[in-house]
Amino acid sequence: MDITDLYEKFIACNQELSTDTRRITPGSMFFAWKGEVHDGNTFAGEALEKGARYVVIDNPDFFIDERTLVVKDSIQTLQHLARYHRQQFQIPVIAIGGSNGKTTTKELVAQVLATQKDVVASLGSLNNHVGVPLTLLRMNTLTDIVVVEMGANHVGEIQELCTIAEPTHGLITNIGRDHIGLFGNQEAIIVANTELYNYLRDHGGHVFVNKNNMTLMKYAQGIEQTCYGEDIDGEFGIRSQHTAPYVSFLWKHHTVNTHLTGEYNLENIVGAISIGVHFNIIEDNIITAIESYLPNNNRSELVQTDKGNIIIKDFYNANATSMKFALQNLADVARKYPDKKSIAILGDMLELGEFSIGEHQDVLDFARSLDFEKIILVGPDFKQTEHVGIECYLNIDEVISTLQKSPPENATILLKASHGTNFTQLFNGIEW
Repeated sequence: MDITDLYEKFIACNQELSTDTRRITPGSMFFAWKGEVHDGNTFAGEALEKGARYVVIDNPDFFIDERTLVVKDSIQTLQHLARYHRQQFQIPVIAIGGSNGKTTTKELVAQVLATQKDVVASLGSLNNHVGVPLTLLRMNTLTDIVVVEMGANHVGEIQELCTIAEPTHGLITNIGRDHIGLFGNQEAIIVANTELYNYLRDHGGHVFVNKNNMTLMKYAQGIEQTCYGEDIDGEFGIRSQHTAPYVSFLWKHHTVNTHLTGEYNLENIVGAISIGVHFNIIEDNIITAIESYLPNNNRSELVQTDKGNIIIKDFYNANATSMKFALQNLADVARKYPDKKSIAILGDMLELGEFSIGEHQDVLDFARSLDFEKIILVGPDFKQTEHVGIECYLNIDEVISTLQKSPPENATILLKASHGTNFTQLFNGIEW
């Protein structure tokens, strides 16, 4: 099907798009494709019954009537549609990439900009070959600016996402060792992340770069840029007051108090400030946005319970870099509450491949060096480390069973793991 014909139908659907029949919007365009678990093509009829105006499928066996639009590849068609839609707007598109802190930075940037502009931003962590198109397709005539998160687990993915989103501005938070089992080595991770810089360099874009990160400064050469960072002078710099239990900092002549925990969030915050300043957001609005941001996505969340526990929920994702940041923050928070025990509960880090056991051992050794009262490990990879004297469980059910019998009290507790280890079940399964 010609992309312009498809686009006219998309507009006729009031730009309403669905990919899940459980959440069909009447009059929308439903996209179906075959996934790892389900074949969305089989739900085309259900989508029409629930009110979809058109269904896009890539298996002609499921053709129903003229409301069925058959394409060669539904995901590629979704991407082409998103790119075509993006090209109808001459507005800034800010791409946020990097190994750690992408989602928090994206949320902060969006909240800062939204004080004065109509903003479309990625929902949650929809940052891949499907999530980015879905974000772009939410743009409308009222939209002033787009903030799109971009993630990658292989070389070439960010370049592909840039081709779809055509960003005008970009920020890479940092470059760590995320997904190293899929990338194969650290050099490939650098190549993949800096594809955003390469795109912006080739297309006359603008980058926001942490001046204290020598790797990013090196690869950002030759691009119009704004440099920001901790302990630098001017409107693009902040100075930490304290980071535990919550981050507080000085910006220009203001003391700013946040609901975020952890020193690692300082660079996310100052990145958002720099983008706000660049897009002429007034100081008071930037401060209000930063101070009012409430983490609610299992990233840097701090919860206080009736049993005197302070729980740091940080289990949406994990790699060795973010694990160490979180462990150091636990130590910092624990020093604020010397009467409380300090407990680190760590779950497996995923997608580390042949490096997995070594990375898990490195994290465990770092945790040991911080002298917590207790360390609890969960998962088959941690099970393979040298952990003599450390509680270690094969799965979530085992640790829940143990903690239910004797739940911790009056403790500062870190819950840190990759999303796939299901620490949400652990958090919900204990009366903390």
